[in-house]
Amino acid sequence: MSPKTTPSPFDARRDGLVIGEGAGTLILEELEHAKARGATIYGEIVGFATNCDAAHITQPQQETMQICMAQALSMAGLRAEDIGYISAHGTATDRGDIAESRASAALFGNRVPISSLKSYFGHTLGACGALEAWMSLQMMREGWFAPTLNLRQPDPQCGELDYIMGEARRIDCEYLQSNNFAFGGINTSIIIKRWS
Repeated sequence: MSPKTTPSPFDARRDGLVIGEGAGTLILEELEHAKARGATIYGEIVGFATNCDAAHITQPQQETMQICMAQALSMAGLRAEDIGYISAHGTATDRGDIAESRASAALFGNRVPISSLKSYFGHTLGACGALEAWMSLQMMREGWFAPTLNLRQPDPQCGELDYIMGEARRIDCEYLQSNNFAFGGINTSIIIKRWS
């Protein structure tokens, strides 16, 4: 595939990740402190989880990903149906996309809209968690969620999900979940609540 059609997360014709560049910073502050000083509050992290299966450097484990997402939900005191959008890790690798999408489908079914922002700027490695969480938070604030670029035909081996494809989607949601699943089976998931 040409660089214009790569990466293509979850697509049947995907051919791997593309390394990207980028940086982002999330400044986390105790809520009462931020309110007391009159800070602009963009969102609230209400749940998070991390785990590691260390099973294989490049063969992610669906079950461990699912556990990580479920633990973040549990910490937030939420159910899967409370989540209005999922920011997928979505690297466009064969095994990674299959494991992640199946883990997401097992937990959320096909009712939660999902997209991968790596389709826009590639895999920024250590920056991707902060960058994608910030972009997802901004999309939630605007009520406008970007589609996964280059996703035309979802891989039938991937989980059956509500992939945002082609056009951006207007979604009014109170909570989003942003996931990152790294080499070596390191998994992270955060849940952000829209600030109101």
